[in-house]
Amino acid sequence: MNVSKALGKAWKAYTASFGKTMVFLTVEGCLVLICLAPLLFLSQSSLRWGAVLSPLLWIFLRLPTRMNAAIVMRGAFQGGSLADRRLIDPADYGKKLVCGLKRAFFLLLWSLPLIALLIVGWVHFSGNTDSFTVLRMIRNLGGGNQMRGFAVIGGMLAAAILIQSFGCAFHCGARHAWARENPEIVRGHHGQILLCGVVSVLCLLPLLAAVAIAVGRYAPVITNLNGLLTRTIKLPSTRTTEMILLAGAVLTLPLMPLRSLIPAAYVDGLKAEKP
Repeated sequence: MNVSKALGKAWKAYTASFGKTMVFLTVEGCLVLICLAPLLFLSQSSLRWGAVLSPLLWIFLRLPTRMNAAIVMRGAFQGGSLADRRLIDPADYGKKLVCGLKRAFFLLLWSLPLIALLIVGWVHFSGNTDSFTVLRMIRNLGGGNQMRGFAVIGGMLAAAILIQSFGCAFHCGARHAWARENPEIVRGHHGQILLCGVVSVLCLLPLLAAVAIAVGRYAPVITNLNGLLTRTIKLPSTRTTEMILLAGAVLTLPLMPLRSLIPAAYVDGLKAEKP
C-alpha cells in the first residue's frame, strides 16, 4: 500500500454514495457542535463556569465517537456504508475512551509549544495593556524594527502550528489501527502515514485560500499600524472578510470526510497486506 493507492481507495469510498457521505458528515458535525455548545455560556459572565462542560463533553463524548467513526470507515472499505448507526454506538465505551485519551495525551505533547506561545501572548498582550505599549513590545522583539517584530511573532506561531500539525499527521493512523483490532499494524509505517496526513491537508485548500485572502486584505494595515492608530488609514470591511472566511469554510466542509478517509484507507491497506 502506498499513498496514491490510499488516496484512490479513499476517493472511491467517499464517492460511493454522496448522500450517505453527507449523513456521516452531518452526524460528526452534530457531535462536534454538542461538545462546543457549552461555550455559549461565555456570553454571560454569571454563567461563565458552564463553559467547563465543553472540554468534559469533548473527552467523554467526542473521543469515543471518533473511535466509532474509525470503525464505520473500516466498514465502508469492506462494502459497507458511511451512514451507519455505529457512529453513535455506546458498545465498548470504556475501551474507546481509553484509546481516545491515549491519542489525546500524545497530541497534547505535540501541542505544548503552541500552548506555551499562546499563554505568553495572553500574559503580555491582554488585559489593560494599551495599543502603544503592545507596539513597543513588538518593536523591541524585532530589535527596534516593528515589521521584524511581527515577522518573529509570525514565525514562532507558524513553527508551533507546524509542530502540532506534524504530531496530528504522525498519529492520524492510530485510531484506524485500533478499529482493526491491531494497534501494532502501523509500526514501521509512520513515514507513509505522516505523508497521508500531509496529503489530507489538500482537503482544506478552500479554507486555507480564504484565510490567505483575508490576511492579504489586512497586510497593508499591519505594515502601517501607526497610520491605523492615528486613523489615517482604515481597516478593510469586516463583513467582507467574514464572508470570505465563511465561503472557504462552506466549500471545505464537504471534503472533511475525505480528509479522514485517506489515512484510514492506508491503514486498511496495511491490514490487507498482512499474511
